[in-house]
Amino acid sequence: MRRVNVLMAFLIAGYILGIWNFLILPKYYMTFGLKGFLISLIPVLIAMFLIYSEAESTRRTRYLIYELFFKVARTPAIMFTLLMFLLILLGVTSYFSSWGLIYLFSGDTTFVPLLAVLTIIIAVLLLLLAKGRVLEFISGISVIFIVFTIISTILIRNRSLSVLTSEQAKYYMHQAVSGITSFSQPLTFHGVIMLLTSVIVAFGLGAGVYYVIGSFAPEGLNFKRVLIGVFILQVILSFAAAYSMAYSLGPAFQAFEKSVHSPRISPEESFKLYTQFSALRNYATNSTTPLPQSVRVFYFIPEILKGNVPGASAIIFLLVLSLYFAGLTTIIVLLEMGNQMLSEVMQLSREKSLAVVAIIGMILAGLMAISSARTMFLVVPFSVGPLVALAEAYPLFSSGLTTRRGAVAVVMGALLAVGLGALYYAFGSGSDPVVMGAVIGLVLFFPLVVNGMLLKSRR
Repeated sequence: MRRVNVLMAFLIAGYILGIWNFLILPKYYMTFGLKGFLISLIPVLIAMFLIYSEAESTRRTRYLIYELFFKVARTPAIMFTLLMFLLILLGVTSYFSSWGLIYLFSGDTTFVPLLAVLTIIIAVLLLLLAKGRVLEFISGISVIFIVFTIISTILIRNRSLSVLTSEQAKYYMHQAVSGITSFSQPLTFHGVIMLLTSVIVAFGLGAGVYYVIGSFAPEGLNFKRVLIGVFILQVILSFAAAYSMAYSLGPAFQAFEKSVHSPRISPEESFKLYTQFSALRNYATNSTTPLPQSVRVFYFIPEILKGNVPGASAIIFLLVLSLYFAGLTTIIVLLEMGNQMLSEVMQLSREKSLAVVAIIGMILAGLMAISSARTMFLVVPFSVGPLVALAEAYPLFSSGLTTRRGAVAVVMGALLAVGLGALYYAFGSGSDPVVMGAVIGLVLFFPLVVNGMLLKSRR
């Protein structure tokens, strides 16, 4: 059982420790400092409570997720909402985790959708080939990307400190590094709402994954210990990504500064270097930077390191693979859980349901080649993620599956408040793709309107 506990810890860690720990969460650790970290503990506790309660509900009753929602909670419609949300997460995660690969192959960003499709195909093949060894496989990849992330952070720090000669570059880097552990960083209400939303999305709530995990978890599994281990790893990796960003700020400015005084560098190249530095500094100081711009910033690090830091190739290799493996473990879990949910609802074989989930994920990843579609799908989890997590938690409250009904009610109230705040800022953004993303997110709740019809048809 000790071995199973460790493997399940890495399974859940592989799902939770995804691309958002690299792309989004470091932003708030840098802009809000330790205040941001302490605030992030609120949604972390909410997530831990819901993960434990949802997994225990199916482990204790031995119901599958759809049986639980239909027979006990009387809310089968929630299953369809969670499944649609899972498919969007699959497409978005596949796209953004594959983006980093272009820096290994020196390709163009136009190939990112193709790499995303190939990533889903690889994940499907691994699931089919691994069969009963999926748990060990995901655990192995999780260990690799955790090690790669920590090593790449240490290398970026050491190499950046060794090459910096510009006092201004040192100043910018010191500001960013010290800001992570500072209590004096100012807070903004908009930024805090997005921080709370980002943590909820990062923990993978709203996709029904934990109900499914609980349905096959062994009786002796200690979920509390598993979640404590996951929390520790989540904190380590998020801070590691934040420090990677902070230590990249110095080389970014120094590269721009040198380009200004070098006749061999064109004005266009110099402007590109300034744009990268400006985006990175804005990421580290502005908590309300639009989401699409924030996500793009992490991918500047390989460009900044290349040619400006000795041994950059090895660092880029470790950093990019860390991000890719973080996405791959999440993708594998999403595929398997989506497969199990779809096979329950549609009574399909494992191979057919896995194919349907994979094809829809590939279509969504391919559509993200269009800039406006990419923004729309990216915005969906960050505009309605807390509300979908609220819908996911509702069966716990309505069915009496937990003795902590009061705690569930408080958690649902908190998710409602955060979700309404995220929706408010999405609709008030003034960006048509962002607004459309929020609208698409709200469409996911349509099955709830016909819940009664689903109950009647099932009878």
